[in-house]
Amino acid sequence: MIEKEQDGVRYVAFESLAAQQGLDALVTTRHGGVSTGHFATLNLGGRTGDEREAVRTNRARAAGVIHAAPTWLTFGQQVHGARVSVVANENRGDVFEETDALVTNAALVPLVILTADCAAIFLFDPVQRAVGIAHAGWRGTVARIAQRTVVTMRDRFGSNPSDVIAGIGPSIGPCCYEVGREVIDAATEAFEGRVEEVLVEPDMASAGSFRASVNEDKKHFDLWRANELVLLDAGVREERIETSRLCTACRTDVFYSHRAEHGNTGRFGGIVMLHEPVLESHHR
Repeated sequence: MIEKEQDGVRYVAFESLAAQQGLDALVTTRHGGVSTGHFATLNLGGRTGDEREAVRTNRARAAGVIHAAPTWLTFGQQVHGARVSVVANENRGDVFEETDALVTNAALVPLVILTADCAAIFLFDPVQRAVGIAHAGWRGTVARIAQRTVVTMRDRFGSNPSDVIAGIGPSIGPCCYEVGREVIDAATEAFEGRVEEVLVEPDMASAGSFRASVNEDKKHFDLWRANELVLLDAGVREERIETSRLCTACRTDVFYSHRAEHGNTGRFGGIVMLHEPVLESHHR
């Protein structure tokens, strides 16, 4: 991923998506805002207990990075479910109830997912000019929310999954994500035949060495690989999937981590927005 800074706001971007014309796709960090204490400094989460005015200021700063008005920011009321909402131009700035993924083909409608260990999954169809973003913790991942989002883009906008470019944002990595029986059982069912790729032992983790030991009756869940498999099943081509491999629990100096910070933390944001289509000039 590419590290950038604009007007004091630090963020990261996918190389594959940054190369696309007429598109903004970025992940904010915890740097560049006005919040203090556990929320320092660019907390975008409105339900964290942070001061409302601070969050409002932080969201305005994040919106400024993509030259959007803060009132344009469009959210899902995330509940760790698998509902995908279609956003039209007239829905810009709304909060969609019980929604963990958003899609649109409207320009200047910034879609936002808030995370602090879960992954934001970015989707861009350069042919039909459509975007999507999904919130994928373990529940959303085993419910295949990324695949549901691709299917919604196909059904509503005519997207061919093989055209879609995907990015899997920073999240807790397999190095730090120890899980118990509930997650193990759910992942075993969801990834039948490939469970060994997502429930990993220390020497098999895609992130490398583990910071925490594997306790008896527990495994480490690889959100990154799991969502790669979900996207592949959706028809996205492997070479079009870019995974950040930035662990939020390892990098609390850059990102918020619910687990590493014991719930006393803020939220960073995944933001994606289409601009007006780039028209080629034709000379006679």
